[in-house]
Amino acid sequence: MCEPEEVPQQVWSTWILEAIRKIRSQKQRPSVERICHAIRQHHNYHEDVVAEHLETAVKEGAVLKVFNKGQSSYKDPGGLQSRTLRIQKGVDLTKVVTKAVRELGERDGSSLKSIEKYIRQSHTVEESAENDLKGALRMAVKRAVTRNFVIQDGKNFKYNYNQQAPGIKKKEAPKRQSGNSDDLNAQSKVRTFYLKKYFT
Repeated sequence: MCEPEEVPQQVWSTWILEAIRKIRSQKQRPSVERICHAIRQHHNYHEDVVAEHLETAVKEGAVLKVFNKGQSSYKDPGGLQSRTLRIQKGVDLTKVVTKAVRELGERDGSSLKSIEKYIRQSHTVEESAENDLKGALRMAVKRAVTRNFVIQDGKNFKYNYNQQAPGIKKKEAPKRQSGNSDDLNAQSKVRTFYLKKYFT
């Protein structure tokens, strides 16, 4: 069996993608361990060597690394390229950015650069000189922070797992706008009266 140095990274990436597809077909999560096991069935390499080439494949963009519930798994970015992202004037990428930060799941948060790289890997991006992805992402990240979807930590952004606030605010807003606080007070008094009458 040949040494790992004799095998080009491109070949390693092909082996890794084949392993990912095989694991996915078995309805399992392509973790480092499972990918190593799948490759070692055909190629006699140590797990550390496989893991090292897996990380190189991620850095080169040949493989997509995502996090879900604290566990990392790997995807074939080619299978995700069917999703088209059109960058137009006024486009709101808040949800796209939030999802990217959540799936990247980086412990120290994700930089704008890594968010952009992830989105380019997982989408076919259509942009122009006037409306580019980088500019749209800057706006989207600000919106995501304002809406409490992500938390800014220095230059990085983390997914907010306690993001209940946005939904609650939306539900409360119509009540405040009704402006009929007298009616609400009257209803509350009537309710209290009947409760006292029947339960005391």
